[in-house]
Amino acid sequence: MRLSLVVVALFITNLSFAQLSEIRGVMLTDAKKDISLYAIEEGRAEKLATTRLGENGSFGFLFEPQTEGFFVVGYDKIPDGQYPVYLKRGDKAEIAIDKRQFKFIGKQTPENTVLAKWNELTQTLKVKSVYFMEPPLSTYVDFFPEFTAAALKTDAFRKTIHTKNEAFNSLMRAMTYFDMDYYAMNFISSPRKAHPQPEDRPPYYGQIVQENKYPDDLVLQMPYGERLLDLYANFVRRNESRIEKLKYFSTDRQKAVYLMSKEGPFIQNYPAYVNFEKQFGQYFQTPVLKERLQAMGDRLYNTTSGGTAFVFSFNDKDEKTVSLADFKGKIVLLDVWATWCAPCKAEIPHLKALEKKYEGKEIVFLSVSVDEAKGKQDWLNMLQSQQLGGVQLYAGSFKNPLTDFYKITTIPRFMIFDPQGKIVSTNAPRPSDPKLKQVLDEQLAKHFK
Repeated sequence: MRLSLVVVALFITNLSFAQLSEIRGVMLTDAKKDISLYAIEEGRAEKLATTRLGENGSFGFLFEPQTEGFFVVGYDKIPDGQYPVYLKRGDKAEIAIDKRQFKFIGKQTPENTVLAKWNELTQTLKVKSVYFMEPPLSTYVDFFPEFTAAALKTDAFRKTIHTKNEAFNSLMRAMTYFDMDYYAMNFISSPRKAHPQPEDRPPYYGQIVQENKYPDDLVLQMPYGERLLDLYANFVRRNESRIEKLKYFSTDRQKAVYLMSKEGPFIQNYPAYVNFEKQFGQYFQTPVLKERLQAMGDRLYNTTSGGTAFVFSFNDKDEKTVSLADFKGKIVLLDVWATWCAPCKAEIPHLKALEKKYEGKEIVFLSVSVDEAKGKQDWLNMLQSQQLGGVQLYAGSFKNPLTDFYKITTIPRFMIFDPQGKIVSTNAPRPSDPKLKQVLDEQLAKHFK
């Protein structure tokens, strides 16, 4: 198979080409136009570069790996597809991706030759467990027998891992354990048409929980390492608090990754961040973890009441660009919502009532839809059918500059900004809550006496 190479990541600082690694690939069937390359940092995939697919689905990356280890080709979210490749400086790899499955093509390095064999053994488990929305949808009836058959072959497979690269051998053996645990636990933690009782689970599930489960941090060299820690803590004991679950992790790094993943989204203001940092900051010791913690603090410092609001711009139904800055001098009530969101739609009558109550007052009712591109017509239809008032804007995706900046993961989300563009609240009461009227009245009295 001949593939055109699109060079999208070329990090050259007086380096010879011998130090650059190359990944070539082809996407056989996928509607997405772009594909990305990721490094693994503290248990998650961090994007290095993105390229557009060629007309024949081909893509390529040429770059200098900062460390030896696993890299990922695919997309931001694990369920959308993430495919591992092992690279050292100067290595080359060639892959083909087809409907959430991938394979190595042609001659490979010794490391990727081993990885390719492991992929062949476990790939359908990954598809059924991780890419669970891919048809045909799997249930435990078909998954458990296949999982058990693969589990019986893993010990024999581990004995075949004997390349000249001892660092790879150690990491690859660890990966075989992590992968099987990941597929087992993720399967029973994801939505299915039929769910097993504990007694239906195969014997493998009985050996997952172990004392000192992760004695080192190899788990954080896996693209799903952060997710695996969460799965394991829930599998051991679901009804404990996130803080209580720290006892299941052996190292400060593991605790920091788990805390950032599970506690981080609930830290909504700077004082809460200060308390979090004071209580758990000692766990954040690596450069990457320190940077993540500092970034959270910086964001919350800028988004806590009194901070300067993030200025965003989106188009309205007539494709006119509207910015938050356009409403300086007025109080802004911002609603982040989507047509598919039932709680969002439940707030519409209450929002309309507020708009009527404050008609003629110095308050702008600004709504931003996060419907995906395929839902734009639904948004346009709802504007008309529900006769939605205020200023209606369309973001085009749940992932956009506004939701990224404020780390919005659930909707509806209401925010209030004062006439100077300062934050009053980034998590205000909903229109159905009388407390929202109280806040708006206070702002009117404060700024428009």
